[in-house]
Amino acid sequence: MTKAELIKNLGTVAKSGTTAFLEAMGKGESMSLIGQFGVGFYSGFLVANKIEVTSKSYDDEQHIWTSTADAKFFVTKDPRGDTLGRGTRVTLYLKDDASEYVEQERIKNLVKKYSEFINYPIKLYLSKDVREQVPVEPEVEEKKEEGETDDSEKKDDVEVTDEEETDKADKKDDEPKTKTVTKTVWEWENLNDIKAIWMREKSDITSEEYQNFYKSISKDHQDPLSHSHFSAEGEIDFKAILFLPNEAPYDLFENYYGKSAALKLYVRRVLITEEFEELMPRYLNFIKGVVDSDDLPLNVSREQLQQMKMIKVMSKKLVRKALEMIRALAEDEEEDDDDEYDGEEGGEDAEKKKDSADKEKDEDAVDEKEEEREN
Repeated sequence: MTKAELIKNLGTVAKSGTTAFLEAMGKGESMSLIGQFGVGFYSGFLVANKIEVTSKSYDDEQHIWTSTADAKFFVTKDPRGDTLGRGTRVTLYLKDDASEYVEQERIKNLVKKYSEFINYPIKLYLSKDVREQVPVEPEVEEKKEEGETDDSEKKDDVEVTDEEETDKADKKDDEPKTKTVTKTVWEWENLNDIKAIWMREKSDITSEEYQNFYKSISKDHQDPLSHSHFSAEGEIDFKAILFLPNEAPYDLFENYYGKSAALKLYVRRVLITEEFEELMPRYLNFIKGVVDSDDLPLNVSREQLQQMKMIKVMSKKLVRKALEMIRALAEDEEEDDDDEYDGEEGGEDAEKKKDSADKEKDEDAVDEKEEEREN
C-alpha cells in the first residue's frame, strides 16, 4: 500500500465505532460490532500493545503505519529504505499476558483449526534440533593421545599376525575422527499444505483420500460407512462432503439434547464455526462433514448466521442429501440380501430341475425296455 492507502484503509482506528468496540471488549460486553469493517484487524489489539504495518507499493516508497489503539496512528517513511521489495508486513508487539501466541505449537494448532484449507500458503519460522557428524579438532585428539597409555608397552608379547586385521586398523586410523553434535536449525515450514478436497472434482478423488480426510476432521480411526460429495446451486452456492460413520457415537442418546451437529462451516476455506445447530437437525447429529460457501460474508458472526435465510436453504439441502445417502445405503443392503436369496432359490431350482431330468431319463429307459420285451 502507498502512504495514502495506509491512511485510508487503516485510519479507521480513530473512528468512534472501532474505539467503542475496543472499550466494549475491555468491559466484557456483547460483541455487536463483530463483522463491521476493520474489526478483524483491530482485534489484534486484544493481544498486542502496539501494531506496526510496514508496506511497500510500486507507486510509493516504503512506509510504516503505527498505532497503540489510543485513537491515534502515525504514518512515517521507513528509515530502513526498501526492505520488502513489494508487499506488507504486520508486526504485533504482544502484551505480557499474551505470550502464548508466540509458542510454536499454539500457532500451529490455531492455523490448523481455522485456516488449514485457505488458498494462500501460511508459513511459520520453526526451530528444530538436527543431529549431525562433525570432524573432531586435531588438538583435542593430540591431547587425548598424550594422556592415553600405549597398549604396545603393556602388552609386548601380543603380536598381530592377521594381515587383514592390520589393513583394517590402518584404514581406520586414516579415516578422520568425527563426533555427533546437536544443532538448532531455523527454517520456514508450510502449515497449510493440505488442499480443500471438497473443491476438487469427484472423479479425481480416490476412496483412500476420502477416508483420510474423514479421519482428519472426525478423529475417528475407522473408515466411514458412506459419503456424499456434492455442489448446490440456487439461492446460495456451496460445496459439501457428508460422511456416515461406521459406528454410532457412544453418547448418541445420552447427550442427545446437548450435542450439536458435527459439521464444520467454512467461508472461502476459512473455518467459521464447527458447532452450528442450524445446519443439521439433532436426529442427524452423528453425520460428520464440511460445508463451504463463497456467498456468505467472511466476517459473518454466529448470531448473524442464525438469522440468515440462506442458512435455512443450506440446511434443507444438507438434510435431503444426508437422508438420500442413508436411503441408498439401505437399498444396497436390501439388494445384497435379495441376491443371496435369489442365489439360494436358484440353487434349489437347479437341483429340482436336475432331479426332474434324471426322473425323465429313468422313465425313458423303462419305456425302451418294455418295448423290447413286447417285440
